[in-house]
Amino acid sequence: MTGAVVAGLMLATACSDNHDYALDGEGKLMLTASFSNDVKIASRATLEEELSSSTIVWISSSKGLVRKYEGLQNLPAEGIKLLGGNYVAEAWAGDSVSASFDAKYYKGRAPFTITSGTTRVELPCRIANVVTSVDYADDLDGVLSDYTLTVGHGRGSLDFVGKETRKGYFMMPTGSKNLNWTLSGKLADGSVFTKEGVIENVEPATEYIMHVTYTPSSTDNGGAFIDIVIDETTIDSEDEILITVAPDIVGTSFDIKQGITGQPGMFEKKSVYITASAALKNVVLECPLFAEAIGGTDIDLMTAEQSVCGALNAAGIDWIYAYNETDDISNLKINFNEDWLNTIPAGEYQVSISATDALGKKSTVSMPLNVTNAKAEAVDIADDAATTWATSAMIYGRILDSSATGSRLEYRKAGDSQWTAANTVTDGTSLSAEITGLTPGTVYEYRAVCDDFESAPKSITTESNLQLPNAGFEDWQVKSGKNATLIYAEGSEMFWDSGNHGSATLSKQVTTPDGTYRHSGNYSAMLSSQRVTLFGIGRFAAGNIFIGQYLKTDGTDGILGWGRPFASRPKALKGYVRYEPGTISYNDCDKKSLPEKYQEMEAHKGQMDQGIIYIAILDDSNKMTASSADNGKEKTWPIVVETKKGQVFDVNRPNVIGHGQLIVEATQADGLIEFEIPIEYFRNDVKGANIAITCSASRYGDYFCGGDSKMWIDDFELVY
Repeated sequence: MTGAVVAGLMLATACSDNHDYALDGEGKLMLTASFSNDVKIASRATLEEELSSSTIVWISSSKGLVRKYEGLQNLPAEGIKLLGGNYVAEAWAGDSVSASFDAKYYKGRAPFTITSGTTRVELPCRIANVVTSVDYADDLDGVLSDYTLTVGHGRGSLDFVGKETRKGYFMMPTGSKNLNWTLSGKLADGSVFTKEGVIENVEPATEYIMHVTYTPSSTDNGGAFIDIVIDETTIDSEDEILITVAPDIVGTSFDIKQGITGQPGMFEKKSVYITASAALKNVVLECPLFAEAIGGTDIDLMTAEQSVCGALNAAGIDWIYAYNETDDISNLKINFNEDWLNTIPAGEYQVSISATDALGKKSTVSMPLNVTNAKAEAVDIADDAATTWATSAMIYGRILDSSATGSRLEYRKAGDSQWTAANTVTDGTSLSAEITGLTPGTVYEYRAVCDDFESAPKSITTESNLQLPNAGFEDWQVKSGKNATLIYAEGSEMFWDSGNHGSATLSKQVTTPDGTYRHSGNYSAMLSSQRVTLFGIGRFAAGNIFIGQYLKTDGTDGILGWGRPFASRPKALKGYVRYEPGTISYNDCDKKSLPEKYQEMEAHKGQMDQGIIYIAILDDSNKMTASSADNGKEKTWPIVVETKKGQVFDVNRPNVIGHGQLIVEATQADGLIEFEIPIEYFRNDVKGANIAITCSASRYGDYFCGGDSKMWIDDFELVY
């Protein structure tokens, strides 16, 4: 093409075909991420792929989180539209492991301002680990043998055995600032040598080189003085990895993964847009149907000879390419016109579209092309589609014959003979319907129907209406050696837990079975808030019960793992409760470490206590890591609570997709009263993966504030 023709096409695209425009007061963010690595990586492409898929990006304003992306590949290649204003982009990537020789964790933060037009921001991510390495004196082997240097903290350690050359990477526990080390080995006289020490006030993105030295001495054990000298240095990047977004390939007014479907001779033009955050280098189309026009099955739209491009244009496929050098953004629109589509014989085909930009980023999609005599079709719905709930679901179809009348969707339970017409919404050629009143855990079929035609059926399976184990709180035991009352039967698996592990160390139980008040069975769970004291030492403890596990006690504080796997999304939590509040007279919030919370809790003193019950449904992202006192092994949890640092449940955490809560006041009835807590879902685009429920006889118990209050709960039920 001549330069004049290219310029004309670019102008036409900007005026008529451009699907990317900004409203007044709106701008566009083009975001890229770079990772500073402390060593050269042999398999750089593999690391780049791992970082790209594991990176979580938050974009926040002063009002909170406004965008969240899991995986850099999910950042829009065309940019992110934002209202004008000040923002902060943050990123986390890698594995947050307590101690490892290879797992690294990266963090990045970049403030920026959006104005009209395009704002390009690079988000630099540095290693967030504390890093250690060991350097041994050359002649140490003549003095010390079989030596090992162990470095770590309360949640993990690494053994540098012999002259280990690898670096160690540590993620420090909340509130911990020191790394402990122990050097052990055998001296020349055969005696055991051990030396211990502490690296104090360690910082992330800092390497601590541990120089093991020795000085001959006639007084020290074995005739040598062995010591470790710490050399602290900020980590410099030896390998800067820039990760940009791969080209985005989408269909206009159709789902490219579902493809193009229609009747022979009845197609309308379909277009595909490719957007890249750099110039496009190669765009390859491949399909056996091209052979007749160009004599082969593939063509690179960016490099093919003009005669080959002209032949494909004449057959009915053309394209428009525009590159904005200022913003370094490119767009390519590919038109599959009626002239080409309506010559294709009935059958099923695939068109492969592959785009590579100047930075080497590549994306490939396979676009199905189905030419059929059917008048309509049901559209496949993925097994994990978030639109399928326990008692409702969305179903979809497509009209293929523009002359068809009476188009609608129908559904039935698999195995039934009778179809039910759905309340169908028609948008152009698209059909959709929400079907309700479904049975949980059941297969349903659906089909597209029009006058004198019925499509082949597709199927979906509704979510199961899972219930909570031991929801009537009948099963209890006292664990031998711990004296803590546990909320599961001997030989069963733990699901619920409580703060008894902490209060039991002071010979008190804050959560116990009780038959005084119950809705059914022999017991309810009685939560008793009280100040727990032994020999004059103690602290206020709220009666509580939660889904998860009490992991360990840190002084007089607890570390808890909240939530359990749960692959359903209930609409509400029902149950029975009785509440006898006391006056808030205790405030044991840590005044020194949480001064603002202490003052807030102090203001509640003298008020009547309140109980609280809340439920959260969470996805499987943004899990937190903590170890248990039982075995010291780390495990991931949807939520980790550390009361010492005021790290408690936050409904704004990005993995919370649904939440409901009840503030419990004094009940007036003689026994328990029924309650129901609706669950509000903030996100309907993701399935639930975990559930967390917490009940406390003192609303502010997380901060050790409350009164002598009692709450009984019984017969929890999830409503779907």
